[in-house]
Amino acid sequence: MGTHTPPLTPQQKKDYIDFHLYSELLWLLTAATEWSVQEQLKLQKAGYNIQVYAMDSAFLHARVLFEFFVQRTTNHHYGVDQYLGPGASLTTAIYADNWSGPLHAFLIHGQDRSQPRQLPRAGGSKDLNRMPLEFAHEILRLWKEFESRLGGSAVATDQELGTLARGKRKMVVEAAGHVLTSVTARKHAYDKDLTLQPIFAF
Repeated sequence: MGTHTPPLTPQQKKDYIDFHLYSELLWLLTAATEWSVQEQLKLQKAGYNIQVYAMDSAFLHARVLFEFFVQRTTNHHYGVDQYLGPGASLTTAIYADNWSGPLHAFLIHGQDRSQPRQLPRAGGSKDLNRMPLEFAHEILRLWKEFESRLGGSAVATDQELGTLARGKRKMVVEAAGHVLTSVTARKHAYDKDLTLQPIFAF
C-alpha cells in the first residue's frame, strides 16, 4: 500500500464506505441535481451563481470517486482494490480515455477555457461544463457494480459491505430528490410554471 494509505482493516473498510465514500456520493448527486435545477430555471440573477458552484462541486466529487473506482491504491488515495482484491479495479473506458484529462485540468489548472473541448458521451458530445449529470450517472453505475461485486463475494464481511454500500446509495438518491422539493426550488419552479422531475432512481 502507499505511504498515506495503509491497508484498511475490516472495520476501517466499513467506516470508509459509511463516511468517506458516502459523503462523496452525497455531494456529487445533490450538486449535480442542483446544477440541473438551475439549468432548467435559468434564473440568471446577478450575484446568484449557484449553478457554477454546483458544477464545480459535482466535478470535484466525481473526480474523487472516479479515482477510487478505476485506479488502484496509490500513496495518496485509496482504490477499489482495497475491497475487491489486489490489482482489482472497475472499468469505465469513457472516463479513462476521454474524461479524466479534461476533468483533472479543469479542477487543478488555470488553463485557457475560451475554446472548451467537447467530450464524448452517449448520444453525442458536450462541453465539459455541461456534463455534471453524465459524470454522476457514470459514478452511480460504478457504485452499483461495486455493490454487486461485494455482494457476490463468498466472504460474509464483503457481503455486509455490499449491503452497506447499497443502503448508502439509497440514502443519497433520496437526498438528491430533496433538492427538487426545497422551498427555493419549488418557489422558482412555480413562478416559471415548471415541474422538476427526479433525476436519479434507486
